Amino acid sequence: MGTFWGNVAILFLGGCLASSSFILAKKPNAKDLFAKVAPYQGTIGVIMFLWGIWEVLDIVMHMDIFKALFAFTITWKITAIVWIVTAVVCVVLGFLLGFGMITAFAAKKSPAAAAKSEQIMKKLAPHQTWLGFVAIGCSIWWILFQVVFFKV
Repeated sequence: MGTFWGNVAILFLGGCLASSSFILAKKPNAKDLFAKVAPYQGTIGVIMFLWGIWEVLDIVMHMDIFKALFAFTITWKITAIVWIVTAVVCVVLGFLLGFGMITAFAAKKSPAAAAKSEQIMKKLAPHQTWLGFVAIGCSIWWILFQVVFFKV
């Protein structure tokens, strides 16, 4: 249970960091809050990236369960879709937010990998804000799913 809430928190924080430019434009008084969390952006990004990879593998390993979710009510169908979206958003946003840490590691292993990650970063960077909002939306879904549908 604690892992669930930790993952929701990382997803929410990552989403907020990714969409921080938009949020700060609308709520300038949130600058102090972002200043407190910003030093951890790389760490949050790497955690999101690794968690996203784990989620993708989890979906693939449990494809039978995943497919079975579509046989139930609309809530379970939405949950299955949100599961996929969460995994993809975690990988992509985690890469964007943890880019500095990921490239530092990749550059040690292979300069070609570092150059390739730089190219990927340039393609993905314009989508960071809306991906952040998708991550926030996914975290809200998981909270509603846990609290409302499971009535914990």
